[in-house]
Amino acid sequence: MQHRWRILTATSAAAGLLLLSACGEDAPAPATGGEVTGAIDVWMGDPIGATQQPVVIQLAKDYETAHPGTKVNLRFLGADAHKTYLTSIAGGTVPCVALIGNTWSPEFAGLKALEPIAQDPASMQGTYTQSMIDSTVLDGVSYAVPYDTGVRALIYRKDLFDAAGLAAPKTWDEVLTAATTVQKANEGVNGFGIVGGNQWYWLPMIWNWGGEIATNSGGAWTAKVNSPEAIAAFTFYAELLTKHKLAPEGSVTWQGADAAKAFALGQVGMMVGGSWDLKTIIAQNPGMEAQLATAPMPSGPGGNNDTFAGGSNLAIFKGCTNKATAKSFVDFMMRTDNLVPVTTKIGLLPATTDALEKERTTGSFSAPLLKAYAEQAPNTRSIPAVSTWGKVEGTGAIVNAMQSIMNGQKTAEAAMQELAGQIDAAIGQQ
Repeated sequence: MQHRWRILTATSAAAGLLLLSACGEDAPAPATGGEVTGAIDVWMGDPIGATQQPVVIQLAKDYETAHPGTKVNLRFLGADAHKTYLTSIAGGTVPCVALIGNTWSPEFAGLKALEPIAQDPASMQGTYTQSMIDSTVLDGVSYAVPYDTGVRALIYRKDLFDAAGLAAPKTWDEVLTAATTVQKANEGVNGFGIVGGNQWYWLPMIWNWGGEIATNSGGAWTAKVNSPEAIAAFTFYAELLTKHKLAPEGSVTWQGADAAKAFALGQVGMMVGGSWDLKTIIAQNPGMEAQLATAPMPSGPGGNNDTFAGGSNLAIFKGCTNKATAKSFVDFMMRTDNLVPVTTKIGLLPATTDALEKERTTGSFSAPLLKAYAEQAPNTRSIPAVSTWGKVEGTGAIVNAMQSIMNGQKTAEAAMQELAGQIDAAIGQQ
């Protein structure tokens, strides 16, 4: 889909906002030297959309006012951001500051395009959530600043659970029991919303079962999705559909938005979903809000309920000729009072620990329906820190593996063995 972008002077300050997240008020960006003056180009992709742009624009104006002689040129990239960044890297036309998807950070660092933020990522601990720090690292060096983070939790129909005498599930086995009970007691309601077309809703179950997606030994990455733990995790999720019949057959290809739509129509009693999915449900059926509840993700046999930390990082490109102003802008934008208004508009959590605590205790994520997301945030992980991970996502191999199990085309063992080979071909020997 073609997206629109605009060049704005004051708005470019907004891009600086993003970069700030990488540095933090108490964890300044690396020293760059030079005078804070002149112009910087700042590019911002999703999740900064029309709703968030006015806030970012105002912050950019505030920065320019506080730093006479500076100018922030902002470009909104929209959904084509990844492609635009890669094209700019290849052509040597990069901006100074960029908001990039957190899974892109190792990729762009592997292309030698990003300025190091911290030679020792451990120095960032306590300032940012650990999983978002991990998402900035390649070969032991941090190349971006964590900005926002999106996590998933359980969304369920509290009215149906209460009627059945059920509490929020704390384990995946309890999810199965509760979903089965709700479905049997409520005609036309599926017990669980399967999202077969999006790996981020179920790939973390490998961790919940005690496995790993891939491991690094001596600089070489090896897929571990063919382990007994990973096979068991994929089998459990697939059987929610194939064996227990807790979701419609079409959910094999569902995205999160499809499950949220079915939920809003009263056709699903429970699903894994992000705060953005919850927002979609309420927008499509405002009257259902009073019937909803959320809870942290369930734990698996591995003893954890970890899920993916999605989100965005701010990065400074090596090609920037005004790094002093870029750093200054990042510092300004990462102040809690500047960061939270943007992440609140996005509907995601801030990636700094101070701002996260503010949101959890007194901010927007202290609300009953949202607090589970703030509680889940510390129990998150990042993708394997390898520059070629994008090749794995780009092939659709992970989704193909799950769908082949759900469709009965392959056994779980065969599908996961094939997937391991595909992942090794993409990330091995890095």
